Amino acid sequence: MKDYYRILQVHQEASPEVIDRAYKALARQYHPDAWPPEKQAWANDRMQEINEARGVLTDPRQRAQYARQRRGEFWKVFWREGLSGLSRKWAGK
Repeated sequence: MKDYYRILQVHQEASPEVIDRAYKALARQYHPDAWPPEKQAWANDRMQEINEARGVLTDPRQRAQYARQRRGEFWKVFWREGLSGLSRKWAGK
């Protein structure tokens, strides 16, 4: 499961305004036109992730559903692997 909060570099309690500001800053940074031709495909993929994250986190229904899925993922890893598994999972390893 993608961590949309990590993609947008915001806290999970961030308001829609904070999410929007983070999105705009990242969109300027990763816009494909700002990169050399050999990096544009990578920047385009990054922009798609950023757009997807913003779409989910700014829609209240989708954000609530995402939060439920995230909690379920947390407990699934906890029961399967314990605290050490959680530290690896949420550290991105």
